[in-house]
Amino acid sequence: MAARRRQFGRVRKLPSGRYQARYVGPDGLLRPAPDTFRTKRDADAWLADKQTEMRRGDWHDPDAGKVPFGSYAAAWIAERELTNTTRQLYGSLLRHHLEPTFGNVNVTD
Repeated sequence: MAARRRQFGRVRKLPSGRYQARYVGPDGLLRPAPDTFRTKRDADAWLADKQTEMRRGDWHDPDAGKVPFGSYAAAWIAERELTNTTRQLYGSLLRHHLEPTFGNVNVTD
């Protein structure tokens, strides 16, 4: 009897005996699970959750928040239709209060 082919994602057994799950995201990139799994059933369950997220439209790019807060905030200010005074205020607040502490911290953190 031939093994049934998985419709979504891939699971493979690693030399450590743990299982790695991967799937192709809506962006076309192969996305691995953030951790390995003790059992194949756990890896399958994680893939099922990811597939459900994608079907519902709830999937978010796990790499989207890996951008420094300082550059994200500067781009956010630049993209807004703000009056000149508001733009200057936001820029000043960012430079003097936020960037010294959070400038190099990733948005997800």
